[in-house]
Amino acid sequence: MNKEDYRDKIEEHRQSFEDEQKEQQSLSRVSRMNKNGNKNKKPKNSKRKTPLMTILFVIFILIPLTILIYFWKFYEPGKTIEQAEKDTAEQVVELDPSEASASDKDKDKDKDDKGQDAQGDKKAQEQSQKDADKLAAEQKAAEEAKKAQEAKKAEEAKKAEEARKAEEARIAQQQAEAARKAEEARKAEEAKQNAKATTHTVKANENLYRIALNHYGDGSEATLAKIRAANGMSSNTVMVGQVIKLP
Repeated sequence: MNKEDYRDKIEEHRQSFEDEQKEQQSLSRVSRMNKNGNKNKKPKNSKRKTPLMTILFVIFILIPLTILIYFWKFYEPGKTIEQAEKDTAEQVVELDPSEASASDKDKDKDKDDKGQDAQGDKKAQEQSQKDADKLAAEQKAAEEAKKAQEAKKAEEAKKAEEARKAEEARIAQQQAEAARKAEEARKAEEAKQNAKATTHTVKANENLYRIALNHYGDGSEATLAKIRAANGMSSNTVMVGQVIKLP
């Protein structure tokens, strides 16, 4: 039971006691007036008797409640009664300290909640900004990595193209060198054949077939063609006294 409940209880008993006193006074006044036979005549002052219920109420309810409230609100262990009474006299009676304290606590709690909400919003904004910065950094890093990869691929393609061109140039050079060597070999062979070639002066009753048969022992068309090529002849016709080469 808190202070408010005690206060309401005491106020209720006090109100009932005052109502009972007023009712007793009214009944006593009416009975006296009726007894005297004159309503306007003031009753004689007589000693009023205290009702039994009032005495019991004071003894069993009001006094214990007063003692209980005193010990609950003002009594502190280790203090004498005189010190407690002195401290009680110096204290200022507060109508509803619990409500004021609760109101202050509510206000403080509202302030704390607002401060926490503001701090939470600030932290959320900071976290959002950090996430946005992190995402931007990741995107930038991804773009840089992509550019670096593309540059690397372009460099590799350039090197591959240069290698291909170098290989083609080397092959072309080898082919040119082989062709040059073949031409030189052919010319050397011709020169060798020309160096070995002998001449023959055509005599009477000789023809190209007989000349080939006498020199090569073969009068085939291949032998005749070789003689014609060596002398720039277009046919097998020869003339007496003509000098022909025999390769």
